[in-house]
This record gives sequence, C-alpha cells and structure tokens, in this order.
Amino acid sequence: MKRSLILIFSLCLTTSFFVSGCSDKPVLGKIEGTVTYDGKPLEKGTIIFAVPGTREATGVIENGKIINVATFNDGDGVPIGEASVAIIALKEVKSLPAPKTSTLESETSPGQSIATAGMSGQEFSIPVKYVNPETSGLKATIQKGVNQIQFDLKK
Repeated sequence: MKRSLILIFSLCLTTSFFVSGCSDKPVLGKIEGTVTYDGKPLEKGTIIFAVPGTREATGVIENGKIINVATFNDGDGVPIGEASVAIIALKEVKSLPAPKTSTLESETSPGQSIATAGMSGQEFSIPVKYVNPETSGLKATIQKGVNQIQFDLKK
C-alpha cells in the first residue's frame, strides 16, 4: 500500500510538472503596431526585439504593419521586459556602386550599399543605425497581453 501511494504521488508530481509548463520559457507579450520612415509606412522589413537575458524575438513589417512577431513559435510574441529594438529594411538595386571601404558600423545614410559586407544587389532603405538594437535608439516596454508599438524612423 505504501509503495502504491509513493508511485501515485510521484506520478502526480511528474504530471503536474509537465502540465504546468515547467520549461524555462519566459512570459510573452503579443505585438501589434506600425513602423513609418519619415512619416510614410515602411514598405517591408524585419523587426527584432532584444530583451536582456532572453531569446530575441523577430517579426515582419509589411506596408507599415508589424506582424507575426515570434520568440519560439509563429506569432507568440516577445518576452516581457525592456526591449531594445532593431529594424532592417533592404531594397533591390539595379546597378551596384563600387565597393566602399567604410564599415557598416559607421554612421551612414540610406542607400549605403551592402556590397561592403560582401552582399550584392541590395542596399539599406533606412539609416544603418537602426540595424543594431544597441545603436538604434529604439526601445519598447513589453508587458503581458497585447502591446501597441509605433516607431517613426528618421533620416
């Protein structure tokens, strides 16, 4: 009898451990919002949310709207906390400029060719400073539930 009780107790603990979501996944907040560049909706891009101590979340920007921001699964959201944000927006170019000797880390303006980084056929359509969450100057406080986020990027 005592052995059966121990087995049942162990089974209950194991079951509650798995049912309660015992993983190390953080609490996430959903993201809705917009990104504009000089007052106009950003046509397309990628948005990255970096909350210290957690996995980065990424989403898509289409016609100025932030969609499908995910940390683990499609659209699951961003870990709660203070997030540094990066936005990457590229456009196709027909003819490539001569490779530049400057680095992508320097202050550049829209049109800076990615040829400097070994890629060709595309260039940034917004200032390069927005590519890195540490230099973008963009922040968002993520809370549990739905978060409304708006960014108006400037030259």
